[in-house]
Amino acid sequence: MLRKIFILIFTFVGLTFAFERNITVSEYLDEAQKALKIAYENGAHIKAQYEYGKALGYYNIAKEQASDFQTEKAIEAAKKSIEWSLKAIEKTSAGAER
Repeated sequence: MLRKIFILIFTFVGLTFAFERNITVSEYLDEAQKALKIAYENGAHIKAQYEYGKALGYYNIAKEQASDFQTEKAIEAAKKSIEWSLKAIEKTSAGAER
């Protein structure tokens, strides 16, 4: 439980730092991929299927947009992927407390 809280805090701090400086599309994609990995490792693909599916879908959209050089759309999709990954992590953490 404590590990999951630290993961959420570090992810939030990382996102806050990211919004304060200019980061590239590939960095957003990397962060989205890391968030998906953490969500998967916490069992979100089983316990929070909807949230995890949305995160994965937005990540795939971000990759596709980046390959078409639509950087703004890719960044927005990557941010949404991270957001839904965090929701999935939160849901799995809440389920573990019950």
